Amino acid sequence: MIDALGKLFLSKSLTEKIKYALLKSGIKIPFESLFKRAVIMVFILSILGLVLFGSGAIKGQSAIRIPLILLSTWVISFFVSLLIIALLTFLVLNFKRYQRTKKLEAILSDYLQLVSANLGAGMPIDQALWYAIRDRFEIISEEMELVAKKTMAGEDLDTALAEFAEHYDSELLKRSVILLIEGLEAGGEISDLVNSIAWNVRETQLLKKEISSDVVTYSIFIGFASLLAAPVLFALSFRINIIMGEILGKIDLKGASSGGASLAGGISLSNIGEGGLSPSDFKNFAFISLGLTALISAMIISVVREGSIKAGMKYIPVFVAVAILLFLSSSALMSALFAGIGL
Repeated sequence: MIDALGKLFLSKSLTEKIKYALLKSGIKIPFESLFKRAVIMVFILSILGLVLFGSGAIKGQSAIRIPLILLSTWVISFFVSLLIIALLTFLVLNFKRYQRTKKLEAILSDYLQLVSANLGAGMPIDQALWYAIRDRFEIISEEMELVAKKTMAGEDLDTALAEFAEHYDSELLKRSVILLIEGLEAGGEISDLVNSIAWNVRETQLLKKEISSDVVTYSIFIGFASLLAAPVLFALSFRINIIMGEILGKIDLKGASSGGASLAGGISLSNIGEGGLSPSDFKNFAFISLGLTALISAMIISVVREGSIKAGMKYIPVFVAVAILLFLSSSALMSALFAGIGL
């Protein structure tokens, strides 16, 4: 059944892309196992959706229409759950891939310097790569073991290194490997070349840190606007909405209108306050607006500081939670401060 669902919802090309994404993200779960877990989660979420929304949909309906309503509710819940699981899977794979790449880049310079030292001691390039492995180079250690196995099996070192670079979304690693391969093909003193590559990698990382520190002011401004200013202003507007509703509710506008009173332009007083936004609707609007603002702010700060949206994925839940919690706490505080106003 699982295989049939896989053929139904996933094309062959999409399946290969997901397997490739699993390889780049470093997740060692087989694709078949991941797909089974995703299908189970989709069915669980669809049943929960049926329980939550189905009971309300069948109220007041005839017995003949109830099965059809429940079936349609489950189908809609199933496809919504499918979209949610697919989106979460996409986000997790991209974030894991980004984390893995950054972890590799952080230790790449130190590793290449050890390789250069081994080359200077007279080791051939394959042994220099192998003997440069240390415990702190955990992620590179696994990759170098694979490279060593491939070379011992008869594969060219150039091909094995190129495949190693393809496992990561790192232009820094790919450029370094390309320079190393070209140096091996050209011959000459490889030790100096590897040492130069290591220093270039370190200088690139230092330059990125300097750029990140230079734009910290913009990050603070964006964070202040989305995490402090917006929730407080929404809380103030929410409280004003409640106060105005209470004040208008105690004024007999219909009586005044029946007596002939009206505003300039012929606007009847009885129409004031009608069709306005209720406090509950405003609260829902505030939640949606704050969530979207926090989401976009986390992405912008990530692009400004790290140069990639993927780096901000870990900040998105924190930003959304902080914005909503501050809105609720500010609303409670203002309710206490303005207690009695409008009553």
